[in-house]
Amino acid sequence: MGQEQSPASINSLGLHPAFPERVWAVIEQRKGEPQRVAYDPVSQLFHLTETRSLLHVRGFSGVYGWIGGTGIPPDPHFDVLMFTDLDPQPGAVLDGVICGVFFRGDGDHKFVAVDDRWVARMPRPDLSALPQDSYTELLRLYPRVDETKGEGWFGADAAIEYLETHRPNLDLDAILR
Repeated sequence: MGQEQSPASINSLGLHPAFPERVWAVIEQRKGEPQRVAYDPVSQLFHLTETRSLLHVRGFSGVYGWIGGTGIPPDPHFDVLMFTDLDPQPGAVLDGVICGVFFRGDGDHKFVAVDDRWVARMPRPDLSALPQDSYTELLRLYPRVDETKGEGWFGADAAIEYLETHRPNLDLDAILR
């Protein structure tokens, strides 16, 4: 379920205990928001930008943010697109199950997660098990695939393997203090 977090707790959020299969999704972009939302780590606030939201323009019905514990925008971090029935505010943290990834040629990969309500309606947490209309939404977001650069949509196994292999180097003692 969604849970509002204080800005300080967003900045210190560690990896989900079941990482990489499960992640904390820090919500940056709400459903249906026509303007891009950005997080400012200095002020620790979310704000609307002048830029139109790609998610809105291309008809994505989920939410968008970053995987908690992997970094904080604008510094390096892992992005996450999430399917949920909830409509959380920016700053909410949702528990998500990884089901896939779009590997981009420029390295700005987009992981896909679903919440527990969605997992309960799927035979398994994988892109191949998403409802067809939801999968079509993802293809509208990133329709171009440049196989020469390794771009493309991949399922849960590839996403989890990438997250495990590229696990952020965290000072676990500092997090547990």
